Amino acid sequence: MATTAADSFQQVVAALNALYNAPSNSAKKEANLWLESFQAMPEAWQTAVILLTNETVGTEAQVFGAQTMRRKIVDDFQDLDGPHRASLKESLLSLSMQHKSSPRVIRTQLSLSLAALALRMLEWENPVGHMTTLYGSTATDLPYLLEFLTVLPEEVNDSRCPTLSDEEYRSRADALLTQNAPQILKLLVMYMENSGGDTRLQEGVFRCFLSWLRSGDIPTSSLSNNPLLAFSFKALQMPELFDTAVDVVCELIYQTKDIEESMPVIQEIYPNLLPLRQEIAQSLEDENEDNLRGYCKIFVEAGECYLSLVVKHTDHFRGIVEGIAECTAFHDLDVVPMTFRFWYQLADELRRNETARLKYQDVYQKLVDVMIKHLHYPDDLESWSAKERDDFKDFRHVMGDVLKDCCLILGSRIPLGKAYMLITEAASKTPPKWQDVEAPLMALRSMGAQVDPEENEVLPEIMRLLSQLPEHPKIKYAATLVIARYGSWTEKHPEFIEYQLSFISSGFDNEEVVAASALALKLLCKECSTHLLNYLNQLHQFFMGVTKQLKGLDLLEVTEAVAHVIAAVPNAELANVFQMFCAPIAQQLSVLASKGQGTLEEDIPLIIDTVSQLKIFFETVNPQVGPTEAHPCIPIVQQLWPIMDSLADRIGAIDDVARSLASCWRSIVVTYRTHYAPLLPVTMARLIKSFEQSGLGQYLWVSGRVVREFGESNPIPTLQFVESLSVSMWQILQKYSGQFNEIPDVLEDYFNLVSDTMLACPREYVHCTLFPTVFSAMLASLSLKEQYSLTSVLRYCRIVLDHMNDLQYPQSSPSSQTSSSLSNSEATIVKAQFLEHGVTFMSHLLQGIIYTFPPEVQGDATGVIKALARFCPEESPVWFAEAISGLELAPAELQKAATDFNSAASEGNWNRVKSVVQDFTTIYRRKNMVPRSRGKK
Repeated sequence: MATTAADSFQQVVAALNALYNAPSNSAKKEANLWLESFQAMPEAWQTAVILLTNETVGTEAQVFGAQTMRRKIVDDFQDLDGPHRASLKESLLSLSMQHKSSPRVIRTQLSLSLAALALRMLEWENPVGHMTTLYGSTATDLPYLLEFLTVLPEEVNDSRCPTLSDEEYRSRADALLTQNAPQILKLLVMYMENSGGDTRLQEGVFRCFLSWLRSGDIPTSSLSNNPLLAFSFKALQMPELFDTAVDVVCELIYQTKDIEESMPVIQEIYPNLLPLRQEIAQSLEDENEDNLRGYCKIFVEAGECYLSLVVKHTDHFRGIVEGIAECTAFHDLDVVPMTFRFWYQLADELRRNETARLKYQDVYQKLVDVMIKHLHYPDDLESWSAKERDDFKDFRHVMGDVLKDCCLILGSRIPLGKAYMLITEAASKTPPKWQDVEAPLMALRSMGAQVDPEENEVLPEIMRLLSQLPEHPKIKYAATLVIARYGSWTEKHPEFIEYQLSFISSGFDNEEVVAASALALKLLCKECSTHLLNYLNQLHQFFMGVTKQLKGLDLLEVTEAVAHVIAAVPNAELANVFQMFCAPIAQQLSVLASKGQGTLEEDIPLIIDTVSQLKIFFETVNPQVGPTEAHPCIPIVQQLWPIMDSLADRIGAIDDVARSLASCWRSIVVTYRTHYAPLLPVTMARLIKSFEQSGLGQYLWVSGRVVREFGESNPIPTLQFVESLSVSMWQILQKYSGQFNEIPDVLEDYFNLVSDTMLACPREYVHCTLFPTVFSAMLASLSLKEQYSLTSVLRYCRIVLDHMNDLQYPQSSPSSQTSSSLSNSEATIVKAQFLEHGVTFMSHLLQGIIYTFPPEVQGDATGVIKALARFCPEESPVWFAEAISGLELAPAELQKAATDFNSAASEGNWNRVKSVVQDFTTIYRRKNMVPRSRGKK
């Protein structure tokens, strides 16, 4: 054993040396992985002790030893018998005495180790009293005691401890924390009162006090008249203690958020808060961002925790709100956001209290001014990086939410009036400064959601003002988006439509304003579609002209704009209008499709945009048409089909083209549903051919939607369709045999397709020759590692099993439709597959959960095992036992897992089955392959 420990010691030292000193990153990574795996080994116990007792190794090695000790206690304490546990405790206490003056990082890890041991070692009586006796008598030892007492609540409340039952854990936590809290509080008061000018000791006391406050074990009543409360506020005047004192004061406030229970303590806290407003004023004057952030944190915590007092007792607690308002006014936009949640919460409460709302209106009026000031772009905007601009742009939208809160309290007239006056004032200056005009325009845009569409006092003046603003692209951009935001207002004021259309259309002549103009037109047309029917001819002329110069998102937003107006056309006139707008696009697509192959490929971006335009028309123009009536949009689809069919033949194997075509076809199927049925045969044939030619999953994605819409009413053609697609799929799988991770998208779309088939026509699907082949492909696809493709495979498994369980246990799913469409003959077919492949299936699932499945799908996998156990309650325990038999665990642990699974399945406790699998795989990963980093406290 000594030789093994010595060898391990040397290996660890060598690995640590490589970790910190190796010249290559790969060597460092390899060393790190080895050290993590070493911590799971039994010899790590003794090696950790050697590292901590050897004075020749450096700090890094001793830190690793302390970390290893803690991890072994957390993860492997259950492996120790009584004598070894007693020996471990004595070793740890000896090591802690040896390192009481070592660097704090070592002391902290050893304290965490002792805290972890105190929780788990039930035979260690009164660990807190024991540690206090050892370290509480001399000033030099107090820092170590305080470190232990600080980490103890964190370790007890955060540690995972499977070796203790719930009752044992609750009892131990009570003994360690709750029962000791009064004595700890007295000790901390004593240490603070005797600390003199020792700020390090005072900080240690505060950190310990904070930890116990956060644990919730100190009763609120014990804080009343407690010297630590006063000490905490006094420490805010001491630079060395300021940050810690801020955290303590915030926690004191948080712990007294139960107003009724904590009122005596609140009455002590609040008088200490008010003088801090002077400190806020001083910090504002000195531009001391760090101090202001601390005071802001305190006042916001008070505002949120004492919100009911702020609202019910406005005169007495107004100081909290004013303090937060002063912080919000600070120019540094790292501090300002700290206040935003409070303003939202306060506004939400004031909406329900008219008296309080009126009393805080002056605060919110000033807040409007402050927010508009913060919205200003800086004078040196050109010097900003692209990221800085994007971050500020995002932040302006968040500030806009505060302006919405202001509208809730003030109504819309006052905030709108403030923005209007600022715009007119800034625009009248010579020369005008664009930032001063743009910021209140942005404010108007932000407040739009809270403005009454019937507002007739300020908004008409604002709308008239827009065309008189100085010519500047950023002003034009912001003004255009104001129109975009007030579409619901314009719908109530149609006299402004022509004016707004003219204003928006002029923006298409400015490259910097095009995006805003396209968005504004889309939103205006969406809100005012009925009013705009009178402008159809003008819109058509504009659309035909402007779309020649647009591309990408701008083109599509303008297309959606006119589509909303077309959708408002009465059915009797819709066919002609739809044809009027779509025919030129169809003609353009036809011309593109007729070009030579080389030229055609050069036009791919234009083709994609054109197909995307058609998609928008088809998904937006969706009139209500009876099932026997002729659909006014179907003729244009029929005219377009040969063109898109030709494009699919010629360039449908290009990924981007396939995506646009597939998306367009899917929109047609979803929008027109049964009216599309006459085109179903050619659509199916096209999808079969396109998938055969390209192997792209987009065509399977559309096919799934076809199956979902038409499979139930057309089961036989649907199965023939899916079978034909599957022929190409088998060829792809054969090509990538054993390399399925190279085609995750195709597999995802295929298993979604067969899942939809099972849902649409389960009886026919189970009986067809496709079912066993898909089952085999499903088994092979459990080797996938990509999250979404795996999810689709597991979803397929779950759908099949759920159908069988609904049939087998109909009383548990009274509304299930599957039990009426399936019979025992289908259950026999499905069960035969599981009987043949049960062990393989179970093994693949368990191997995946342990080794390869992403964390996001592990729950789905255990859910499949649960459903399988329900379907095969007698066989699944045998499969589970055989599947785990080859894993590297002690025979007793393997036997226990198999027994627990069998017991749960025999009792029909399916949730317990899932828990057994989750517990087993978690323990196996922890013991055998997962690095067990728990993060630093």
